Amino acid sequence: MLFRSREMMAFHRNRVLLRFGARWALALLLGGASLPAAHAQAGQSNKQAPAGSANQQAAPPDHSPPAVNPGRPTVTDPASLTAPGWLEAEWGTSKNLDRDRTLMTPLLLKLTARNGRVQYRLENDGYVRQGDGTEGIGDTNVALQYLFTSQERSGYDTSGRIALKIPTAPASIGTRKVDYGLLLLASRDFALYPDKSPRVHGDFNLGLSSLTRQAAPGTDTQFLVSASFTFPFKGTRWAYTNELVYFSPIQGQRAEVTTMHGLAYAAHRYAVYDIALQWQLHGDGAVFQVLAGATFFFSKLF
Repeated sequence: MLFRSREMMAFHRNRVLLRFGARWALALLLGGASLPAAHAQAGQSNKQAPAGSANQQAAPPDHSPPAVNPGRPTVTDPASLTAPGWLEAEWGTSKNLDRDRTLMTPLLLKLTARNGRVQYRLENDGYVRQGDGTEGIGDTNVALQYLFTSQERSGYDTSGRIALKIPTAPASIGTRKVDYGLLLLASRDFALYPDKSPRVHGDFNLGLSSLTRQAAPGTDTQFLVSASFTFPFKGTRWAYTNELVYFSPIQGQRAEVTTMHGLAYAAHRYAVYDIALQWQLHGDGAVFQVLAGATFFFSKLF
């Protein structure tokens, strides 16, 4: 969417024994003058290696994937990027419960470059079925997001995104024309716990899109302003999200204001599931929309 192992200690012991043997031989060559000192030093070295350490090993390193960075189910996306080299996916479904009763199954792929600054995004609306039975595979969006600042250094994550819609949907559900979009994003953790985990996380978006019209000439310019707040439940795997979104009016549609209430469950740090209800407070779209989906890693590419 235009607006989304350390080695075993035996090595150390063997090195000590070799050092002791070398000093013993040197002491014999020099008439035994340095033998006591060498013996003492070797004894000290052996004391430094704890008993039984030759068979000790450190715990195996954690090679499991890092934490995902979900943007769903909200319209508002985080300014922070995903872990570099990991192909992250967001998949879900949304269903309007009234009016047009449209069903969508969007899929988003995200990949951050080695520098941790640039993210490549590929999204498709997936299978789309409208209330009148019209169906098909939706449009495709490609986008590039650049991280300007990080929260660790500036207090906020900030980034910018440019997006392009490729008209892959049939004319019955799409415009068959190219759209463009620009999005500015900011994110921050608020009210930290003593262990530095957030009590509240906020994401804020400001967008501008050039949208073509279906079966009609001309384009419309649409503004987006949105904010979402996530409240993790301390000591659990759950989090609650609330969002408020404003879309400016375009030809044939009034301005739209929506709010969303959602829950997310982290089965693992690298797999998060969500469910949400969106409620339109003002506008011409569906009053209620239900959403469900998941964010997970496909694989590590580099």
